[in-house]
This record gives sequence, structure tokens and C-alpha cells, in this order.
Amino acid sequence: MIQPDEIRTLYDGFDAPIATLDCGQKCSPYNESGKPFCCDICHAVPTAYKGEWKYLKANTGLWHKWDADKCVDSEKERLEELARLKDEVPDSMELIECLGPAHCERDYRAITCRQFPFFPYLTSDYRFIGLAYYWEFQQQCWVISNLSVVTDEYRRQFVDTFDKLFSRMPQEMDSYGGHSEHMREEFARMRRTIPLLGRDGGVYKISPTTEKMRPVAIETLPKFGPYRVAAALPFPDEAGS
Repeated sequence: MIQPDEIRTLYDGFDAPIATLDCGQKCSPYNESGKPFCCDICHAVPTAYKGEWKYLKANTGLWHKWDADKCVDSEKERLEELARLKDEVPDSMELIECLGPAHCERDYRAITCRQFPFFPYLTSDYRFIGLAYYWEFQQQCWVISNLSVVTDEYRRQFVDTFDKLFSRMPQEMDSYGGHSEHMREEFARMRRTIPLLGRDGGVYKISPTTEKMRPVAIETLPKFGPYRVAAALPFPDEAGS
């Protein structure tokens, strides 16, 4: 398990913004709560490694244990949602929530906040080859529809951080390897190729069945939901695309 005294070093090595602009301002107009989707626990519930949770509790009042009360109407729904998420979250992690984007302390963002909307993509033979996105958020997350904004420095720090985590916590490769396999299954079912920001700096599409990779121009990757509509307008910047 990663220890609390290791967390600050990991945070300091993974503090680059995902883009040179505030992507939260791009998606928040499409969320009824007015919050960026990644900062709205009714859409995305953060997690923290157990050692990370100890570090956060000791150093900031920003975070507390997650509870579904704000997002469901009944105790039965709350317990069902809690059970569902606990079933999805590895034993090495805790479900947490923060006080909200208005109170964000960037130095104390959890690793899952820093990595969103990406996860480390592993091949079937467990090679960590780059960043894939959580496709469940493709309708909400502006960055997923605008991967060209992701900076090289963010990509580098992401890769370095997960190289360190996998070295320190090899069991995390099983977790992300399983999620990568699930992505291949889902994209094969949808007959879609998997977009990847490669750790080598390239941009690729991966066949979910053969795992063959081919380089592509990042501008050719698809947009989703309101961002696809906005991009087709005569003046897309005015619509937050």
C-alpha cells in the first residue's frame, strides 16, 4: 500500500493542468447544477488510495467520505448506489467527496481528480501504452471531445505518475488491466476503435479485437453530445465547443 508520506511527492509530480484553458468552463453550462461534470459527485465520484485518504484527512478539510444523500431521493436508493460503487471500487481505495469546486484546493486534489477523464490503458499482455478515456463520460466531458487541448506536459506527468504507482502497487495493474479489457469488450460490441494518447507522444486508434494500433491525426477523433453539435455551428467558440 502506498503510504501517506509518499503522497505529497506524487502530487507535486502530477500538478500540470490538463489544458491551457479552464475546461470546467466549457462543460459546466451543460450541467443542470452549473458545476463542471468532473466536480459534481452526482456524475463522478472520486476515490482515494487508503494511504492518500489518510494524508488528505491530516492536511485539509476539503474532503470527507462519500455519501449519496445529495444525489438520490430515498434511503433505499442511497444504499443501492453505495453498494454498486463499492462493488466497482478496489479494496485499496475509498469513496470520497469534496466541498465542491468553489472550495477547491488544487494542491490537495486527489489523484483521481488529476487523472480525470483518463485512465492508464494496458494491453492484454499488461503493457501500459498510454491514456484512454472513461467512455462513460463522453457525453459530458468537454475534454473527451477535444483531445487536442491535452498538453504534452500533462501527458508526461500522467505517465510518470502511473509508472511510479504501478511500481509501488503492482496490484493496480490488475485493476486498470481489467478496466482496459472491459473497454475492449465494449468498443468491440459498439464496433468502435479505441482512441489513445500514447505514452510516446503519438495519437492512435486501437482495434479492440486485434489490438493493432494505427497513428491518426488528433483532429479526426470524434466529438460527442452537445460538443459535436456546437462544433458544427458557424461560430463554434461561441457555443463552448
